[in-house]
Amino acid sequence: MQRRVFAIVTAFVLASGVALFGVAGASIASKPMSEQQWRKTADSICAQSNTLLDEASNTAFADVPSDQQPSIEQMSAYVSAIKPILQQQIDSIDALKEPTKLRAKVKKLLKTAQRELDAFVADPNRGFEGNPFSSTILLAGKLKLKDCA
Repeated sequence: MQRRVFAIVTAFVLASGVALFGVAGASIASKPMSEQQWRKTADSICAQSNTLLDEASNTAFADVPSDQQPSIEQMSAYVSAIKPILQQQIDSIDALKEPTKLRAKVKKLLKTAQRELDAFVADPNRGFEGNPFSSTILLAGKLKLKDCA
């Protein structure tokens, strides 16, 4: 059971990346992006971050046999490796000028993602107990972010 939860957490982190790298120009615009532009940009950033998250996972869990759980030390190292990646994602999405229609949902997504990231960093054991990003996944899905949910 614990191995399954670990796999779910890893899969989420690899697929969710709530991030936006390389969109500095998006925050400069004075008017909000269209829904299509915002979703495309957010999904593009999530896709980019997934590569970094995959590398962090491969590095942190390289020595973990497929039939075993990682140690708390390995999980802690993993959390330390993904924290800056996910924090950049949150900050980058926050820098986008989302459509007025989506503003409340985006703010809720960002607040939830930050809360769940902070909780996972504070207690890496959450990775063994269940998916520490379950609420973020749900909210990203409601915003139709395919690469982020």
